[in-house]
Amino acid sequence: MQDFKNARRWKDTRAAAEYLGCSKSLLDSDRITGLHKIPFTRLGKKILYDTEDLDRYLESRKVQWDGAA
Repeated sequence: MQDFKNARRWKDTRAAAEYLGCSKSLLDSDRITGLHKIPFTRLGKKILYDTEDLDRYLESRKVQWDGAA
């Protein structure tokens, strides 16, 4: 069961883009520029994104709207 959970935890670039709701090209360019600082792991030539890191990334960019203009 643990292996299955870990298999779903790690995503390739295409799946990570879908998970985040952004384009694959945004993730590709971010790995080069570091503009958004989206965390990723490189294993040789393979790029993987940890969904736990992606969740923390999204949480850290959450905007609290107070209704004031």
